[in-house]
Amino acid sequence: MPLLAFCFPKKEPRQVLTERTNENSAEAQVLVVCARKQMDAEERNRLSELVAQTLDWALLLHLANENGLLPLLQKNLSEIACEGIPADVLKQISQESRENALRGLFLSAELFRILDRFRERNIQAIPYKGPVLAARAYGSATLRQFDDLDIVTPQKFMPAVFETMESLDYRARLPCERFVAKGSRAIPGEYVFVHRVNSAMVEVHTEWTLRHFPVRPDIEAMVRRSTVVSVDGKDVTAFATEDELLMLAVHGAKDFWARLIWVADIAEVIKQSPRLDWEKMVDEARRLKVTRMLNLGLSLAREILGVGLPSEIVNQIEADAVVERLTRQLNRNLVRRGTVPTGVLGRSLYRIRMTEGVWDGVRYWARLSTAPAEEDWAMSDIPSRLSGSYAILRPLRLWKKYGQRATRKR
Repeated sequence: MPLLAFCFPKKEPRQVLTERTNENSAEAQVLVVCARKQMDAEERNRLSELVAQTLDWALLLHLANENGLLPLLQKNLSEIACEGIPADVLKQISQESRENALRGLFLSAELFRILDRFRERNIQAIPYKGPVLAARAYGSATLRQFDDLDIVTPQKFMPAVFETMESLDYRARLPCERFVAKGSRAIPGEYVFVHRVNSAMVEVHTEWTLRHFPVRPDIEAMVRRSTVVSVDGKDVTAFATEDELLMLAVHGAKDFWARLIWVADIAEVIKQSPRLDWEKMVDEARRLKVTRMLNLGLSLAREILGVGLPSEIVNQIEADAVVERLTRQLNRNLVRRGTVPTGVLGRSLYRIRMTEGVWDGVRYWARLSTAPAEEDWAMSDIPSRLSGSYAILRPLRLWKKYGQRATRKR
């Protein structure tokens, strides 16, 4: 058994009736109150009132894990004096939070090792999400759940990245030829490495694999704008705050805002960034055509977690009827993932709406529907000279995956 899997075994999902959960349930309200680094007096009193009620603790812990909020739940529950929490629940939360903390510290050390080797080889790289986001938004890698590492680098460094990760005992999921490919159709949707001994997983992203940006981001410019974040006392290169928020907004939109932690991330980064250049961020969002994705992320942080925004940003959000409608839908069902489209039609309409302008939206959807992801490469290994065939195979795979699912659900 791999070392990491032995130390941190993957838990089997509990059989819980999540349909019982809605935005008004006490369990959902507990999660929303706890989805922050620091509660104020009013929020602390509200949490005490909720915990004093009869709660389905098994359901609450299940939802906290699904939404990536277990460390914050444990931290905030520990700050209120309440006898209504069963002893076995406290023990379970404490144990799972400890496992999460150990996992976070292990992956932080692994990130340092990788970045040091990249630096030796002059590979430009910025870690994204994971330990850096945890430190930036919450002050500690132990206060956010994450199971892998994400690193962003310009595409031109991928051959060197392949060799470096091999030297660190990581195995690539794709053959070497995919790392030296230059044509857009021959470049995969993501580069994934898994450590041969401890099973740590690392995803490396480039301007070509960040497919959910309607316009390819300029990674080298983002590297020039980068800043430094302290992670466990070690300085680590990180995205400028404005770029970080854009990356988080696109990531949340990509996965249909299926987890409450993604909203909390945006809220906490804003809280920790009093010098945020809003005008610069809005201009960059407009250039990359992710204004609606940004507006939606900011709107969710404002409506669900009450984060304060400048008046001009609020006006920008409220002027977009699509963002207002999606915010209402997501706010109603965010905790239980009830808004994630399961069918091809629902997912397609959502993708089209993520950019402003119908034709931009259609082009965006068409590119995502034909540009191959790693699953497509794994399904059928086609030679690089014929890699354009994936543009035909991918829609068929998406239909098989989501079209049939929607039919079965009906």
